[in-house]
Amino acid sequence: MSLSFGLLGLLTYQDSTGYDLTKMFEDSLNNFWHAQSSQIYRELKRMEGFGWVSSRSIVQDGRPNKRLYTITDTGRSELAAWLMEAKPEFENYHSAMLMRVFFGSDSRESTLALLKECRKQCQNMLETNFPIVRRNVEEYSTIISGGQDKSKYWAMPLDLGIAKTRAMMEWAERCIAQIEGEMIK
Repeated sequence: MSLSFGLLGLLTYQDSTGYDLTKMFEDSLNNFWHAQSSQIYRELKRMEGFGWVSSRSIVQDGRPNKRLYTITDTGRSELAAWLMEAKPEFENYHSAMLMRVFFGSDSRESTLALLKECRKQCQNMLETNFPIVRRNVEEYSTIISGGQDKSKYWAMPLDLGIAKTRAMMEWAERCIAQIEGEMIK
């Protein structure tokens, strides 16, 4: 259900097509919430059925028509109610990687390879993905009305993502050192 509220939030900034929403989602929210374009289009249709958004067709010459979505007053009310009920999430999540590490003593070499790949992916996120998201936040802050103020809040989840990724990379490095130390003995 959070996908709906992510889309409603984006629509508070400006009326948008499904394509535009997919692009904005990828450029900003994808840091902590992934959605494919097919999910976004399905969700927009569902939200329109709830009366949370309305849409209108825009005729284009030589190209297929597109739909422009607008958040309704009902959608704004639903978003406001959702924002009011938010609580920190400390749920027990599933991680196949952590399950493999937990049982890793039976295959130290595989566990070591897994942890090295984890470290590599964390490094890539820190060096490549997060700087791109930071640039997107800065770019959108100049495009969207009130973006300078809003961008402070957009940066907060990004900063948490960076901190979590750094922590995971440091954890992987400690585990690698421990396993390599055991393999030398």
